[in-house]
Formats: sequence, C-alpha cells, structure tokens
Amino acid sequence: ALNRFLHARVADAVVVTNSRMARHFLTAMRTPEDKVWLIHGGVDRERFRFDAAGRERVRAEFGFGPRETVLALVGRFDKVKGQRETLEAVSRLVHKQGYRRLRLLLLGFGSATGEDEVRGWIAQYKLERFVAITGRREDVAACLSAADLGIVASLWSETIARAALEIMATGWPLVSSGVGVMPDLLPPEALFEPGDVDAMVRLLARAIDDPEYRKQNLKACDLTLSQLSGQDFLQRTLTLYEGFFD
Repeated sequence: ALNRFLHARVADAVVVTNSRMARHFLTAMRTPEDKVWLIHGGVDRERFRFDAAGRERVRAEFGFGPRETVLALVGRFDKVKGQRETLEAVSRLVHKQGYRRLRLLLLGFGSATGEDEVRGWIAQYKLERFVAITGRREDVAACLSAADLGIVASLWSETIARAALEIMATGWPLVSSGVGVMPDLLPPEALFEPGDVDAMVRLLARAIDDPEYRKQNLKACDLTLSQLSGQDFLQRTLTLYEGFFD
C-alpha cells in the first residue's frame, strides 16, 4: 500500500526501461499512465561497431579459424547470466549434433561465480577445445567483432541489456532468453524460455544453418538500433527532466 501511494501520488514520474516494468507500475502500483515513462537504454554506436582489424586480431589470439563459427556470450560470471546453460547447449551441438566448427567466446571474468568454476564446467562438458575465456578486456568491440553470432542466456534480470545492444551494434545476429527488456528488443522467433537448454540448442542450430533466419534477425536488430542510440536515450531523458521546469 505504501509503495502504491508513493508511486501513484507522490512521484512526479516513474522511469522504466522495458514494457514488462511499465505494465507492473500501471497495474500493480496503479501509477497514472501519464507518469510512467518508458525509456529504453541506448548504445554508443561510435564505440560499439564492427572492427574488421580487431576481428582478425582477436580471432588469431584465441585460435579461431576462418571456417569456425564463433558464438559470443557477454557478462560477468554469475548464475544469472546463464553461462552454464550455454555451455550445456554448446556441448550438445558439438558432441551430439556434429557442429564441430562451433566455438564459444565467453567475454567475461570471475564474479559471483569464479573462473575456476566455469573452467570446471568446460571440462565437465568436454569443451576445452571449443571455449575461450577473455577475462577483463578494454577492446570489447573488437572481441564482439570476432564473433559471428551472439547470445543472451540470462535466467532473469536484463532490465536494460547493454550487452545485447552492444552485440547488435557490431552487426551480428542475436538470440536471447525472453527475460526483462529482451522481448522489446527482439522478435519472438529470436527468443527462448530462460534456462531451456533444448530451446537454446534448436535456436542456435537455426541461426547457424539458416541464412534467411540470420537475415531477418539482423533486420530486426537494425530496426531496434535505429531507435536506441546513445543520443536517443539522452534526448528522451532530458525531455523528461526539462518537463519538470516548464
């Protein structure tokens, strides 16, 4: 009751970063519609864009050959980011379905989950030859450029999904769990249920094998990015705050 009072009567505006949160404040918190501002996150497309030279350098660093398909997952090592589920999906693709040229680039570092634990999972799934861990990097755009496909495998959260936007900005197809903001950013055919490894395997196989699917995925990503530059984010935010002083 106190939260509903604060968000409906006291607050001049409530900023949310995805449609799911907007529905929550409109219904559960009973916030008036004119007070709910949906402002998606943005991405700096000058910083995050395809880097051809960086692609070649990073692929050489990790031993990725020209005929190998590199899947990138970006995020600190933490249960929420779905690294273990992604490793299981890649293991099935490699060892059971014959995708021997698939490689996984874990662009991240130890956090709530330590790197040693992640390497233990890699060994458990017999993926030592197929997975590389970057650790902390300054050249994130180059690392993303080294990939051919991106995945967001988060089990929950992703209220803004910066990593997803950064992958899109480098020009690669993206598949994702349907958590947080992701249904706002991607069409249903690019989404799977959080933690559903079977669905991850099917969607990754389709993204690898089906050129038309990749083409349509990229078109959807381009449409999303056309409205979510860093400048767009800034302008919408300024519009909100400037309105308080009219």
